[in-house]
Amino acid sequence: MKSVRSFVISVENAGIRIDRFLTQQYSQQSRSAIQKWFETGLVHVNDQTVKASYRLRDQDRIEVLDLPTEDADVALSPWNFPLEILFEDQALLAINKPAHMVVHPGAGVGHHTVVHAALHHFPGIHTVGHPLRPGIVHRLDKETSGILLLAKTQEAYLRMTSLFKDRLIRKHYRAAVFGQMERKQGRIEKALGRDPSNRKKISVRARRARPAVTLYSVLQNYDFGSLLDVEILTGRTHQIRVHLSSEKHPILGDAKYGGGNWNRIQDAALRNRLKQTAFFGLHAFSLEFDHPMTGKHLYLEAPLPEIWTAL
Repeated sequence: MKSVRSFVISVENAGIRIDRFLTQQYSQQSRSAIQKWFETGLVHVNDQTVKASYRLRDQDRIEVLDLPTEDADVALSPWNFPLEILFEDQALLAINKPAHMVVHPGAGVGHHTVVHAALHHFPGIHTVGHPLRPGIVHRLDKETSGILLLAKTQEAYLRMTSLFKDRLIRKHYRAAVFGQMERKQGRIEKALGRDPSNRKKISVRARRARPAVTLYSVLQNYDFGSLLDVEILTGRTHQIRVHLSSEKHPILGDAKYGGGNWNRIQDAALRNRLKQTAFFGLHAFSLEFDHPMTGKHLYLEAPLPEIWTAL
């Protein structure tokens, strides 16, 4: 599987068509070949598919995914893994994703993802959406458990990606954080971008950042921290994790953003159990939206994993 090539648009390129920009970057490719990339969903801007006529904006992030060749069938071979189905009809599928399971193949991960499992149970999705992540209309971090939507038809895929892009889907999470919150409710509004000292991390101190808004309310306080209901009004990479960490309340088990110190939990039995299970305190709890095909209002909820009851 070939890697993703990405670009971050500067103000100098803002306003030009994306197909023209890519023609400049891929001078060895014909313009008609690049047009086909858009038709097959190989070009994403800010994690959304776009048309060739899309005009770039400052700080847009472009991803171009090259199709694999010989190993295409191997990379997307079905995997017989049980999925916890929360909702299903002819257009949509909602599952409760386990923690530490990757959503789709990508850099360094070619097998045993949600996509591979979905292809086993629902082989018809192989023609829906992106060739290397069929059916996927949004993503969760590998470590995060909870509700994940997949589209079962191309029309549902296009409509659902538009709903996410237009922020017409309400997304609530459960977050277990270190340290008791001072306020019962709060709003964190800090722009996010790549950490200037570590490109693999997201930061509130990025030189090039995009607006991000996180709302939270305290459901319960404990000696080690708090259980929160979190709603995100934007969908930035690692948004909840970085926002809460920036407030000195990192997610339990999130070593990347300061939540890896299990010694902050005094109960030895609980501490050891959470460590042994690689507990990660972020769960996509619910999605609320109008069904893209029927217009019916849907509220979908994913039960918390059993390990959460230990808290």
